[in-house]
Amino acid sequence: MIETPDFIVCDFNLPCHDNELSKAEEAIEKLKNELIIIEIQKTIDNKIHNLMFEHVIKILDYVGRLSMPAFEIEEKLEEMYRIKFLKAPQLGKLLWLEHYEKIHHPYNLLKNRCYKLLEGLDTEYFKCYKKHPPNWKI
Repeated sequence: MIETPDFIVCDFNLPCHDNELSKAEEAIEKLKNELIIIEIQKTIDNKIHNLMFEHVIKILDYVGRLSMPAFEIEEKLEEMYRIKFLKAPQLGKLLWLEHYEKIHHPYNLLKNRCYKLLEGLDTEYFKCYKKHPPNWKI
C-alpha cells in the first residue's frame, strides 16, 4: 500500500463516523455470535433466517448510508489526481485509487462482514434443509 504522504492533501469535509461505525461493528458482532449459536444448536428455520437476514440488511443499509459522503467526492478526487499527475497518468490513477480505497476502507470492512454474515446464514440454512432459503433468489 502507498504511504499517506503521497496522497493529495485536501479537506473534503467528510464526517467522522467513528462512533456510528463502532455501533455497527458491535451489532455485527452480536449477530455473528447469534449465528454461531444457531450453527451449534441447529435451530435455523424460515423465521429465524428472515429475522437475522433483516437485521444484517439494516446494518448494511446503515453503513452504506454513512459511506455516501465518501462516494460524493470520487470525481473531485479523481480530477485532482489527474491534474496533479498529467505527466504520469498511471501513477496518478494508482494514487487516486489507493486514496479512494483508504477513505472507503472502514465502511467496506463492515459491509464485507455483513455479506459474510449473510453467506453464513444461507449456508447454515442450506446445511439444515438441503435447499436455499426462500428469499435466496430474486
